[in-house]
Amino acid sequence: MKQVTLNKTMSRPVLKPLSTLIPVLLLAGCSQIPVYEKPKTELPDQWQLSQTQQLQSVVMDESAWWKQLAGSETLNQLIDEALKNNQDIALARVNLEQAISLLRQSQSGRYPELNANAGLARTQSSDQAYPMQQGATFGDFSLGALLSYELDLWGRVDASVKQSEAALKATQADQHTLKLSVSAAVAQSYLNLMALNQSLLLAQNTVQSRKETLELRQTQLEYGSVTPLTVYQAESELAAVEISLHQLQEQRDLQLHALGVLVGRSPSALVNMTGDAMPTEALTYTDSLPLPKSLPSDLLNRRPDIFAAEQRLIAANANIGVAKAALFPSISLTGLLGFQSEALSHLFDDDAVTWNASAGITAPIFDYGRRQAQVRISEAQKKAMVINYQQTIRNAFKEVLDALTRLEGSSKQLAAQQRQVTALKQTLELAQSRFDAGYSSYLEVLDAQRNLFNAELAQVSMKLNHSSALVSLYKALGGSWEKPKAEA
Repeated sequence: MKQVTLNKTMSRPVLKPLSTLIPVLLLAGCSQIPVYEKPKTELPDQWQLSQTQQLQSVVMDESAWWKQLAGSETLNQLIDEALKNNQDIALARVNLEQAISLLRQSQSGRYPELNANAGLARTQSSDQAYPMQQGATFGDFSLGALLSYELDLWGRVDASVKQSEAALKATQADQHTLKLSVSAAVAQSYLNLMALNQSLLLAQNTVQSRKETLELRQTQLEYGSVTPLTVYQAESELAAVEISLHQLQEQRDLQLHALGVLVGRSPSALVNMTGDAMPTEALTYTDSLPLPKSLPSDLLNRRPDIFAAEQRLIAANANIGVAKAALFPSISLTGLLGFQSEALSHLFDDDAVTWNASAGITAPIFDYGRRQAQVRISEAQKKAMVINYQQTIRNAFKEVLDALTRLEGSSKQLAAQQRQVTALKQTLELAQSRFDAGYSSYLEVLDAQRNLFNAELAQVSMKLNHSSALVSLYKALGGSWEKPKAEA
């Protein structure tokens, strides 16, 4: 193959026009993006609830706190399983990949585009075409590189990049929001299961106690110390507790199914899920959160949904710059350097070099207001994002206040409920003693038993409410989330 050489005479005319384009390529664009101003929000100086003073801020990671709340590692394992299998999180990962690709696509507009082109052709012209009897056979072989670049004089590309960067950050925050929601949902479902298992155990113990009582009354009936009415009353009370037991078993199984779907278990695994396969600890009273004590204003930096809403506002603001830049002319530069020859064997000869440098301008003249309408659409979208941002903040503060109110109320209710259970236990003992001594009817014993059983079930329910309020507060404050760094 013939060696390719370019002499000085050939190289100078080729490089000189291209060198004149370098200063033009380095021109800085004039941004059309409006100056971004973060919407002002009136925030309280402090949380106005006494419960915040009772909460203990502990130094532990999220995993340790879930273990403390549930009493075992089971909850952590379920959360990990849900984060791995949840379909919404899988969709969020796809959305994140798309946002990263869109950012890279926008960033590519800052640089020239280089394309290679090649052609091989052999042509026979007609003797019957004009000019007559001039037909010939000839070839056309070419090889070249095309360099093209659109000047970003009005900042369209820069605005597009900033819009994509903000959209990526919002998508990342959406993923954190979803993970936080899934974790809280699994925790809530598992706490419900813990409460049902605890109530179920209470009902099973009560059924056993009522059976023993019924057997005792039947024995007493044989010796004539009680009437048949007493036996029937004891049997009725046993049946009532057995109904509660079956209801709790049904609710427990339904909760197991819901938890299985939440963590992504397969249908076959759901069928095999039983209460015995997932034992739980008893609910305990916890009043700590693995969060630093913070002012209400810190909520704006902790909540991923607030961060995402602001990033979408920033993206909408940058999108106005994209729309405004379309109102101005666009200038494109093109440079071509290559080889062209009638014969393939002479394609790389010195005199086969071909080049071209050009500049083009496209300016809008009349488009029936389409570009101006796009600017107004972008401005309206920004206004909508401002409203969405402010509403997101309102909802966030409402969720925190609701969780604090529930936490404070459940603590007071739980303390009162504990006193009631203690009092009803004493009432049952006294009623039993009075009945055994013949001072009262068996109805007093039945009432005391029924009231104590209902109070103990209510106590479990209130422990659940308190733990659920902690989970809600943990989620409302943003969990252990930290603001993600912008990806390059």
